Amino acid sequence: MMQKKSGIKKFMASKSFLLIVLTLIVLAITYLKSPGAFNVGNARQLLSNMSYTGVFVCGVSLLLISGGIDFSTAGQATVGMIIFAKLLEVNPSLPWPVALLVALIFGAISGGINAFFANGLNLMPFICTIGMSSVWTGLASWYTRGNIISIRVQSFVGLATKTVGKLPIPWMFVFMALLIVIYSFVLIKTRFGRSVMMVGGNPIAARLAGLNPKKIKSLLFINNGVLAVVGGLIWASQMKMASPAGLVTLAPEMTALSASILGGVSFSGGAGGISGAFFGIVLMQTLAYALQVMGLPLWVIQFINGSMLIIALTIEAVGHKIRAKRLGKASAGGGGGGPRMMMPGMSR
Repeated sequence: MMQKKSGIKKFMASKSFLLIVLTLIVLAITYLKSPGAFNVGNARQLLSNMSYTGVFVCGVSLLLISGGIDFSTAGQATVGMIIFAKLLEVNPSLPWPVALLVALIFGAISGGINAFFANGLNLMPFICTIGMSSVWTGLASWYTRGNIISIRVQSFVGLATKTVGKLPIPWMFVFMALLIVIYSFVLIKTRFGRSVMMVGGNPIAARLAGLNPKKIKSLLFINNGVLAVVGGLIWASQMKMASPAGLVTLAPEMTALSASILGGVSFSGGAGGISGAFFGIVLMQTLAYALQVMGLPLWVIQFINGSMLIIALTIEAVGHKIRAKRLGKASAGGGGGGPRMMMPGMSR
């Protein structure tokens, strides 16, 4: 009984609980402002938006926990869905799972390219993945001449409209939630997950323990590339098209990054969890929906999302300094070997 109470208190003190409370407050304010906004169609749309952004979170947050970062996610997703759509356009009789497999292979290759630059050539991931983002989006625009590619395979686009019985819960949202559970289990309960945490928190200790930080991060770059394509294809099924600019404009990697940090993932690596990042996505998507219902322009939503990221980073930095002072390592020369705040991709 004591353990149960302790678990409840621990959850109530977590960032996940805070994000849930904030989400409920946003919903309450939205209801007071516009009661008619709460209907089955809007609920389904809100959960659909979470479906693809939640998939991006799985890849981005896990890479962030390892001390890495990838800003090419939207570009990878864009090229992946264009490959998928073009294969179906050129070969109408081709089963869409085959096109899906080809697109996922591209995602793995693109992630491997990022891993080569970041870990093989020791370039800063922060910089080289921004460069690769421009490469992928540029190639997508060149190949399509800026035009969209319609997806007319009903068995694929129909996936976006399927719901759980009569409930306004899309099956794609269930798929995303299942991914969140799986990745959370891997991070918390498996040896590989513990290795990811160690690599992100203390790479020197990880090497002494026999781990290979570069190998682990490379696997996570590849994983992020594959998940980027999956997220892009979920978006494509909802839009019934592949667009060279549509997903890039939405900047899902920035949304995933903001949600991860809001959910407790440390920007310097080594701390946080996938479930917290998921609740961060729930809050951000709910807030975006509320602002749209209130009739505010797009720039206001972008401004608030950016502000939330800055606030989350500031809270993390302040918390880090407070913890360092408690450990007596804040002053120069006082435990110089202790943990320090670092940007992902800096030399460790």
